Amino acid sequence: MNPALLALSAKKVLSMAEINFNRAIGHQCIPVQDDLIGIETTSVCNLNCCFCAYGKKASPKITMKDDFFIDCITQAVELGYRRFILTPNTGDVFMDRHFLQRLRFLEEHPGVKEYTFYTNFTIPRPKDIERLTGLTKLRLPTISIYGHDRDTFVAIAKATDVVYKRLLTNLEILLGLMKAKRLPFEFNIALRSTRHLPGMQETDLLRLLDRFRQAGIDVRISRVYHDWGGRVTAEDTKGLDLDVADSALTYKKGACALLFTGVQIMATGVVHACSCVDVDAILKIGDLNEKPLREIVSTANPSYMALIEEQERGEFRSVCQACGFYKSIYHMRSMYRKDGIPIQSIDEFKARLDVKNAVKSEPLPLAAE
Repeated sequence: MNPALLALSAKKVLSMAEINFNRAIGHQCIPVQDDLIGIETTSVCNLNCCFCAYGKKASPKITMKDDFFIDCITQAVELGYRRFILTPNTGDVFMDRHFLQRLRFLEEHPGVKEYTFYTNFTIPRPKDIERLTGLTKLRLPTISIYGHDRDTFVAIAKATDVVYKRLLTNLEILLGLMKAKRLPFEFNIALRSTRHLPGMQETDLLRLLDRFRQAGIDVRISRVYHDWGGRVTAEDTKGLDLDVADSALTYKKGACALLFTGVQIMATGVVHACSCVDVDAILKIGDLNEKPLREIVSTANPSYMALIEEQERGEFRSVCQACGFYKSIYHMRSMYRKDGIPIQSIDEFKARLDVKNAVKSEPLPLAAE
């Protein structure tokens, strides 16, 4: 077995014990991140990666209208949101042809503190990359790379030689800009490839990534893929030597923390309670085409509250049953301690949500750990 899979198994055993103990004593560990929300400006992608649910989803592949995006931000800021995750549920931010205009809007909005996103970085033009260097509210964007050379990239991403060459070109441009001027933001590179990933000097792509590493950029390597709630099967990755974790084996007890921190407005205007693998909005809690955000992310919204109560009873909808991103609210994650993130109970979350809905744009005090 892949050592990474073994490590995941060992970690699972330890977390199970903690989850069961905390559940028994009623200790809930919901991170206080009530200024954070996801907005998917586009649900379109230029790739159709073999490990992704993009090609299998039934939800529309569309891009938000400009006025609708502005309205989303306006409503979110009025509700106290200051930080925005722009990564699509499935898709790439740069397939939104107005994406950089939207970032400029966020830059100039006094109520926006910061925003971030993931991208495969094969789409932006040189002038688009240059424009990124002027963004001061951008925080830790991630460039996702699949494969370690031309052949593995094309096979995993179902792409072409042209797209691969564009990736290399864009990375070279970014590296050049880093050397020519100090970027106003830090970023990460996340690399996933086959189980036979060679050393960092053995391919053109890996040599390029090593230059980023030498320049101080965090190049994170993962050899394990997730199965998108069971949508990705062995047939999808056949012959590619990929290790895909069985998400259905993830131990689940209690509500998932992502119901409280992962709410996302989809490109359609549908609001769902988790932006991880819920590509078809099975966890839908409302629609901005029908109701304002204040009425959707609310304790008065029966759809939202019922979802939390279901999971507390151990009842998980189909997409959650097969989700490997599940994070029990009875698990005190190390990142909470590392990043100094306060925690709260469900009752405290609801009380804070009531305050947000009652008072426009009032900052909330942090809960005690």
